[in-house]
Amino acid sequence: MSNRFIFQGEGKRSNYFEGWYVKCTDTKNDLSLALIPGVSHFSESQSFVQYNIHYKDKAYSGMVRFDRDDFEVIPDPYSIIMPKFVLSEAGVKASLSDEENHIVMDFSFGPLLPLRQTVYMPSIMGPLEYLTMPCAHDIVSMRHTVEGKIHLNGEEIKVESGIGYMEKDRGSTFPSNYLWLQTNDFPENTQASLSLAIATIDKKPLHLTGLIAVFHDGVKEHRFSTYLGSRFKVEVDEDKKGYVVKVKGINKKLEVRVNLLNEKELIAPMDSEMDFPIKESIKSSLSMTFKEKGKPEVTLSSEHAAAELVNWI
Repeated sequence: MSNRFIFQGEGKRSNYFEGWYVKCTDTKNDLSLALIPGVSHFSESQSFVQYNIHYKDKAYSGMVRFDRDDFEVIPDPYSIIMPKFVLSEAGVKASLSDEENHIVMDFSFGPLLPLRQTVYMPSIMGPLEYLTMPCAHDIVSMRHTVEGKIHLNGEEIKVESGIGYMEKDRGSTFPSNYLWLQTNDFPENTQASLSLAIATIDKKPLHLTGLIAVFHDGVKEHRFSTYLGSRFKVEVDEDKKGYVVKVKGINKKLEVRVNLLNEKELIAPMDSEMDFPIKESIKSSLSMTFKEKGKPEVTLSSEHAAAELVNWI
């Protein structure tokens, strides 16, 4: 079991949140979905599952809330459990209902693709993993297969060749401003994956805007980050419906263009409350180029990217 998957908030019942981001893309069915199970302890303590789904020409999002004591962790197999919801590294089963939607799913995951770990980089956070950060980020799996089925408001969708991704966040608050993108649906290279985040870090004595990014070409992991000396530039469209990120590392560079489409509202932890509305796209268009010294440039595109742009000036 990955040490990045496990729940790290045992015994924390004050000013704390922890949540998983579980994504599946099935281009055959034009389906993109994300589940966000988690817990939050602010003025109210609760457990919850958020969902963001884009199926063909329709989008769905919402949040199903539970009591905090409805959240459990079982050790064998290690699983996250809430009422009618079970998540493990082997898959997810859920039956979620709110005033607008009824969603039932049973997905099995293939082997996860975790990041390589070293003493200096025990997680995507690098050496910052050893500090108590306002928001600590984890990547559990850059890519894995997904098979199963989902019933969306009574319609059955069979997923036979889905692609999965999983990450986590934990801490006391999301960054005050950040951008984030992820996709592993590239027709030009069906084994490639990309995840990138830029956020303001406010942890005394640190106050800076930092980058963490991983491009996996299907064979090799390429990491960019502030703690590895990478430099970046962000260019945001005037209408804030798209942005370009240019990153330069040692002997390699990355450029990504995102057009934000089909955004839906989710709720994020901010300033000691779990009530901050953000817009997330689960099906945006993305294009990228990657160049490593001495090797040909790689150009890839995706129509099933997830992306956010929050409070970016």
